[in-house]
Amino acid sequence: MTANATCHLLRGGQRQSIDFAEVSETIAAGNGLVWLELNDPDKPALDLLQIELNLHELAVEDALSANQRPKVEDYAGGLFIVLRTARLWDNAIEYGETHVFCGAGYLAIIRHDSGPGYGRVLDRLQAYAKPLSVGLALYALLDHVVDELRPLSARLEDRYADLEAAIFSNGFSSENLQFLFETKRDILGLMSAVQPIPEICGDLIRLHPNIVDKELRAYYRDVEDHAIRLIQTLDRLREMISDAMQLSMTTAAMQQSESVQKLAGWGAIFAIPTLVFSLYGMNFKVMPELDWTWGYPLTLLATGAGCFWLYRRLKLRGWI
Repeated sequence: MTANATCHLLRGGQRQSIDFAEVSETIAAGNGLVWLELNDPDKPALDLLQIELNLHELAVEDALSANQRPKVEDYAGGLFIVLRTARLWDNAIEYGETHVFCGAGYLAIIRHDSGPGYGRVLDRLQAYAKPLSVGLALYALLDHVVDELRPLSARLEDRYADLEAAIFSNGFSSENLQFLFETKRDILGLMSAVQPIPEICGDLIRLHPNIVDKELRAYYRDVEDHAIRLIQTLDRLREMISDAMQLSMTTAAMQQSESVQKLAGWGAIFAIPTLVFSLYGMNFKVMPELDWTWGYPLTLLATGAGCFWLYRRLKLRGWI
């Protein structure tokens, strides 16, 4: 196996590290639950996993790379489950995928991310007083995946609140619009992770009673309920972001329209002296006021009066 693999036997509140070569024998002995976790395994590692757990070749082929759609596939001997994950890692949102093989006596996890792994789930299972089963271990994993999304949703809500306050205080800017787009992108990323969870839980409850027995159904419904509430929160936040982006574009259009109005108003004002002075620029010999002593002063005064009158009219109408 690779250095990024862990293998444990859980039984009676105890955890025992075992060698990978002993996995099949340990499962056959039925002495507890075998937990395996591999991070970005290569093909030789998955080939060994296939041999030890007798996995279907199509499921192993899917587990080799990420970019699989979330699903539950029923193969001979066990289930193959694909989950999309998101967690806060190194002060940034880390997206990834988790592929799960589960069958009688074992739970094998294939991670495609750079996060901290599922050590906390393993500790939680070790602390359970009740006998461990595959269904209980899978519940703990699903519950952990959903719980990892909650602080991210709260973080995005806080980010939107800060953006909203900045927008109403300082107005819209290209920087605020960029932050809105980034926030919406993160919301869509979280939605892609949490939206399949209710369907996966529902399929496990309805179609796989050998994994999710009657006692565990309430636990899976609880995970389903948490996921649905998280979906509703993210959907509401996405609508608010979309409304803010639409408002920003509408405001920008209104500001552009106001600028055009002001330019048109000042253009109309400057059109009066432009017309008058262009007529004098024609150099006609016969013009009534050329020989008048007060001709040019009166022309300038009339031009200024016309400009002032038009300025007042446009000012009252809010054009300038």
